[in-house]
Amino acid sequence: MAHTERLYYSDCYLKEFTANILRIEDDPRGMRVYLDRSAFYPESGGQPSDRGELAGVQLLDVVDEGEEVAHILVTRPAGDSVQGKIDWARRFDHMQQHTGQHILSAAFESSAGNKTVSFHLGVESSTIDLDSDRAGAKQIEAAEELANRIVFENRPVTVSFLSVTEVQKLDLRKPTEREGEIRLVEVEGYDRSACGGTHVSRTGGVGNINVRKIERAKGLTRVEFVCGGRALRRARLDFCILSEAARGFSTGLESVPEMIAKQAQELREAEKSQQKLAEELAESEAAQLWQRADERNGARIVRRLFESSEGKRARLTAHAVSRYPGGVALIGVRGTPTALFFAQTPGGKANLSDVLKQTLAKFGGKGGGNRDFAQGGGLPENQIEPALSFAESLLS
Repeated sequence: MAHTERLYYSDCYLKEFTANILRIEDDPRGMRVYLDRSAFYPESGGQPSDRGELAGVQLLDVVDEGEEVAHILVTRPAGDSVQGKIDWARRFDHMQQHTGQHILSAAFESSAGNKTVSFHLGVESSTIDLDSDRAGAKQIEAAEELANRIVFENRPVTVSFLSVTEVQKLDLRKPTEREGEIRLVEVEGYDRSACGGTHVSRTGGVGNINVRKIERAKGLTRVEFVCGGRALRRARLDFCILSEAARGFSTGLESVPEMIAKQAQELREAEKSQQKLAEELAESEAAQLWQRADERNGARIVRRLFESSEGKRARLTAHAVSRYPGGVALIGVRGTPTALFFAQTPGGKANLSDVLKQTLAKFGGKGGGNRDFAQGGGLPENQIEPALSFAESLLS
């Protein structure tokens, strides 16, 4: 069986290469091209595949098929021999992120005893999942500090190929179940792992390693991080955002968190005050509406229409009316969105859930509730007043 020589295994910095076409097959996306040698990395081990050009044709994807690597192109390349060009910006970014992952995973294991169980290299950031949900702020900071110290020391990152027997004698960070010849990636004096991915030649090429986010779920801790160019872009964006916030508060960058906390507290207090005023207004209006309403069979039916901007006030008014003896509120809200609020004094004669169901069945919309309070919405605006009249007729 033919096989593809994987040039990236021995030289991750190879940007161009020539190869012979072994065969071409149809693919739903175009053509599936097999070569005798390739520097294009196929998606594997959490690292996405390379992009670039093959014989001047844009590369859509690279697929690992065991002994062979398939190159997905839009059209068939001309000739039997082709030249490949790696999208170097993408490749080097992936090299930074993947090497950074090795360093960060080793740091977590060294500083906190947390092993990495999975890795994903995303478009904007990367993640590792640790085998514990107890990694706290101190452990995160210690691992990040150690990882960056290894980067700053600019240690060599080497690739070697050993047999399974030889590998079994070594202390790998994560045991491998692969057979045959094993590719090892080693950060000098720090980490040794079986890996088929692309990596920088020295740790300094990784650039800063910055932890961005921590999530805990199902006994694991997911650590989101960025390295190198991504870390630089993210830091630049953070600075712009923080600077804009500082200008808005007319303060220095270091005072922004304090100002945000102060503004949030003031907002909570303002919302409480606004809620209290809204409740007092609803109580006052409900009292007037209840007093003006005619009494029929021991009940006083209040009908009232509010604008869409007064939806909260409408609901509060309905509840306020229901606190008066024999009070029944049929409240509508017109505009976008429309709403209905039906409320009565607890234990009243009507079943407002049934009243609402019949009203919505006739005029449209959805809703529900119980005997003493029901609400609905989604009615056409021109049907709100007819709906209230219909509901009142049911009560009568």
